[in-house]
Amino acid sequence: MALSPILSSGLVIASVGQAVPFSTLAKGFVSGMHEPAQIVIRSRDAWAAVWGRHTRAQVQPPSAPPVDFSRDMVVGIFMGQRGTGGYEIEITRVERADSQLRVYYRSKDPEPGAMVTQMLTQPYHVIKLPRHDGPLVFLREDPSR
Repeated sequence: MALSPILSSGLVIASVGQAVPFSTLAKGFVSGMHEPAQIVIRSRDAWAAVWGRHTRAQVQPPSAPPVDFSRDMVVGIFMGQRGTGGYEIEITRVERADSQLRVYYRSKDPEPGAMVTQMLTQPYHVIKLPRHDGPLVFLREDPSR
């Protein structure tokens, strides 16, 4: 059930969406995806290609987690390469609003002066959720939320 935007005292309140369940397929800090990316995958071939690119730096890369693309799809967010540890990215929730899916995520940078791992990292989060063939938008949440 989606609510229409309401105008009250000059403020627009965004429509509220219906929560969509999802499960994490992979999340971590080392990926072959070195550039920032937000991906939506709706086919086995595209999934195999992205998974191969994501795991290309591993000596013995694992097989891609199974996904039934007749029912489900894959959504991922890759932060891109960072010079140290201490960076994180996480998909926090997914909502259906009208004909659109909204994927909310949070990213975190290390605090100034924090002790961090001195290695290149590529934070990422990849999820599986019920298939949706309509538009999808990624929305960054305020870290204080």
